[in-house]
Amino acid sequence: MKIGNISTHVMYNCNRQTLMEQQKDFLKANYELVNSRVSDIGLALGGKVGRFFNIESQMNLLNELKTTNSLIVERMAAGQAAIGSLVYAPRSNDKDPEGALVRFNNILLGVSSAKTTSKGLVQEAQLALDAFVSALNTNIGGEFVFGGVNTSEPPLSYYKAGSNEGASKVVRDAFEGYFGFSPDDPAAASITKDQMQEFIDGPFSDLFEDPSWGINFSKADDTPQRNCISSDGVSVNTSVSANENGFRQAMKNLILVAEFAESGLSEDAVTAVKEEAQKSSNTSMGDAINKITLVSSHLGALESRVQSVNEQFESQLSILQNLRTQFIGVDQNEAASRLEEIKLMIAISNELTVQISRLNLVNYLK
Repeated sequence: MKIGNISTHVMYNCNRQTLMEQQKDFLKANYELVNSRVSDIGLALGGKVGRFFNIESQMNLLNELKTTNSLIVERMAAGQAAIGSLVYAPRSNDKDPEGALVRFNNILLGVSSAKTTSKGLVQEAQLALDAFVSALNTNIGGEFVFGGVNTSEPPLSYYKAGSNEGASKVVRDAFEGYFGFSPDDPAAASITKDQMQEFIDGPFSDLFEDPSWGINFSKADDTPQRNCISSDGVSVNTSVSANENGFRQAMKNLILVAEFAESGLSEDAVTAVKEEAQKSSNTSMGDAINKITLVSSHLGALESRVQSVNEQFESQLSILQNLRTQFIGVDQNEAASRLEEIKLMIAISNELTVQISRLNLVNYLK
């Protein structure tokens, strides 16, 4: 039997095809409304699609650099905070605490109201040592800020003066190797000021030079991290190393006082220890603080530069985003209106489908 063109079967299937197309249009319109962009870029842009993908590529590069730079700034800020905890010198009416090294230096020079006995000085040196090691072992996301390119392990190990363990044993062995007895031996009371100064200038100072420094004290690498910070390939050093001279000098003075300011040494020998940390022109704690402050200034300048580059990225991304929107953006009001029209058409089609499905010869004869 041949089914005519006006049969209910033809009408039903024709309407079903229309409904399927309307549902596709609905999904497309809904996507454009939700995402504020055309659903098929190639179809919408045609020959302009290459220019669009070039814009996308530029935006991806800038966003990647911006993310990397933000991490660099975060790392630098952590480094600045760590250094500040050591060398910050508060002004009058400033409620922030002074840095650990500044506090120790003030006690050493006698300009602080804190206890200044030999025992008290040794205790302050150990406290400053603890703060110093903690600051230089600062890490962000598991990466150690002062490790240079070696970011996987802490630059410094905890130092306990007089423990005869780790680096403390190295220092005390150097003393015993030079004098022939330990700092706690009664014979240490016979050491003169000149003899102690010779030890400080010789074997003791050598411990804080390479290769001894890297073997006994620091796991940091001299080479700072270097990163590309801009789209034109500019790379800069983005970290500092715990091996910087100021850091070595500070640790040297702290260990010198912590190990020998209250031991079996003669009063003259202890005076040599204190004067070395107090007044020596190029090796004093004050000079170390100045050098570390310069490191902080350098790090701050780098941080400012990277932040400035990121601000430029923001402007460039804003321009590129506007261009991107011109290519594939859709008007939200138009998209919403079109979606409502499609919903209405689908509702009508559904109603027609129901009515057609009810048509039969019995109802017609009635």
